[in-house]
Amino acid sequence: MLAAAATIALITFYLLNYRRRRVPKGLRLPPGPPRKPIIGNLTDMPHYRQWETFKKWHELYGDMVYLNVLGKHILFLNSSKIANELLEKRSLIYSDRPHFIMLGDLVGFDWIPTLMCYGERFRRHRQVLYQSLNSFCLDRYKLIQTKHARILLSRMLAEPEDFLNHLRYLTGAVTMELTYGIKVKPKDDPFIRTAEIVLGAAGETAAPGAFLVDIFPFMRYIPDWIPGATFQKKAKFWRYHSLRMNKEPYEIAKKAFESGSSQPSMVALSLEELSTRQQTALSDEEEIIRNCASSIYAGGADTTTSVLYVFMLAMVLFPDIQKKAHEELDLIIGPDRFPEFTDQPFLPYTTALCKEALRWHVIAPTAAPHVLTQDDIVGEYFIPAGTWVLGNSWEILHEKEVYGEDADTFNPERYFRPGVKDPIAAFGYGRRYDMPRPIPLREYLIHHYSFPSPLIHNISHTRLYTRFESKRNVYNWYILSEILVDKALLDF
Repeated sequence: MLAAAATIALITFYLLNYRRRRVPKGLRLPPGPPRKPIIGNLTDMPHYRQWETFKKWHELYGDMVYLNVLGKHILFLNSSKIANELLEKRSLIYSDRPHFIMLGDLVGFDWIPTLMCYGERFRRHRQVLYQSLNSFCLDRYKLIQTKHARILLSRMLAEPEDFLNHLRYLTGAVTMELTYGIKVKPKDDPFIRTAEIVLGAAGETAAPGAFLVDIFPFMRYIPDWIPGATFQKKAKFWRYHSLRMNKEPYEIAKKAFESGSSQPSMVALSLEELSTRQQTALSDEEEIIRNCASSIYAGGADTTTSVLYVFMLAMVLFPDIQKKAHEELDLIIGPDRFPEFTDQPFLPYTTALCKEALRWHVIAPTAAPHVLTQDDIVGEYFIPAGTWVLGNSWEILHEKEVYGEDADTFNPERYFRPGVKDPIAAFGYGRRYDMPRPIPLREYLIHHYSFPSPLIHNISHTRLYTRFESKRNVYNWYILSEILVDKALLDF
C-alpha cells in the first residue's frame, strides 16, 4: 500500500514539476549525466567515495554539473571560479537552505544555524556565534585548549593503541568546557556519546534523496507501524538524542550560572551579557544562545575530530614531513617546553601543515547545499529557482591551477609558493560560511587545532611512534589505512 501510494505520488510530482520547470528559449540546463524518465539521476547519486564520482563528472561535464533527482534540481560547482561567482558574488540569491523534512522536522535538527533557511532567524543566530567566536573572545579560552592538549599527550603515552578515543576525548573535552564549562569523563562520557549518535544521524539523513519523505512531504504523517515506514522509527530515536544534545548541557550550564558556580564559557558569558539588558532582551534570545552553543558542541565533536584523524594519518604515512615540523619546533621552541599560542607566528611550516590537513582530505567533500531563491542565468545556462547548489569542496581544494600539479599529495610546502590560497573552502561558501568571516584562518587553526604542534614535537618520543615504526608493514598499514581512512574519510 505504501509503495503504491509513493509510486502514484512520484508520477504526479514529476508531471507537475515538468510543467513548472520549462527552460526559457535560447537557454539550456547545465550539462550532466543522462537522466531517466521520472526518477532522473536517482541511480547516479553515489553513496560511497562520493568525491571520486564527482571528480569524474567534473572531467566529463565541466565546472557546472546538473542533476535531477526525483524532481529535485541539483547543481555541483566544481571550480573556485564558478563557486566564487555564484556563492559569493551572487550570494543574495544563493544563500538559502533546503527544508529538510527528515533532518529538520522529524529528527529535530531545526536548531542548528547551518541548516536554517536564510532570513532574520538565521542572521540573529549568526550574530551570536560571531560574538562568541571572534578572536577576542577565543583568547579567553586558550588555557582550556592548552590544558587539554597536554592531557592528550599524557593519554597517548599511557595508552598509544587507543589514540582514536584519545582524539575524540580531546575535542569533546575542549568543546564542552569552552562552550558550557562542563568537564567530561575520561571514558564513555554521555555527552560525547550523544554527539556521536546525533551526528551519525545527520550524516545519514542529509544526502539528497536519502529519505523519500524529503521528496514527498506527506509521508511524514505515515505512522511508524505501517510496513516500510522504518524512517519514522529512526527519526523517533534520533530526535530523542537531538533534543538531549540541544537542551541537557545547556540546562546544566544555566543552573551553574544562576548559582554563581559557573566556569568561564560561551554560555556563561552570553547569559551574563543577557542579564544586563533584561528590559530590552527579546523573548527568544535564550533559545538562540542554547542553539548556538549546541552547534559549537556538534562541530567540535564531529569535524574537529575528523581533521585530527587525517592529521594522524598524514604524520605516520609521511614521516619526512613530520621530521621537518619536528625540526622547526626544536629550532624555535627547544626541548624544554611545550609550544604556546604565542609561538604560532614563528612556526610557518607547522602552520602550513595544519592547513594541509584541512585541504588534503577535506572532511565534507561537498559543502551543505545552498538553495537558489530565484531563476538565474549563467552564460548560456538556465538555473531554476529552488535548485540545490553544492560547492564541490574536494575538487576545489585539489585544483591544480591553485595548488599545483601535486595537489593530490600531502605537501605543506605548497603554501610557501606565490598565489596558493588558504583552504577556506573547507569551511563553506558565501553567507553560509561555517565560521564568522572576521576570524582569520590562522586563528581558526591555532584555536581549534592547537594540539598538533605539541604532538608533532613529541610523537617520535612516544610508544605510539615506536609501535607504528616497528610494525610498519603490517600494523601501521592496517591501523591507519583501515581504521583511520574508513572512519575519518570514507564516512563523509
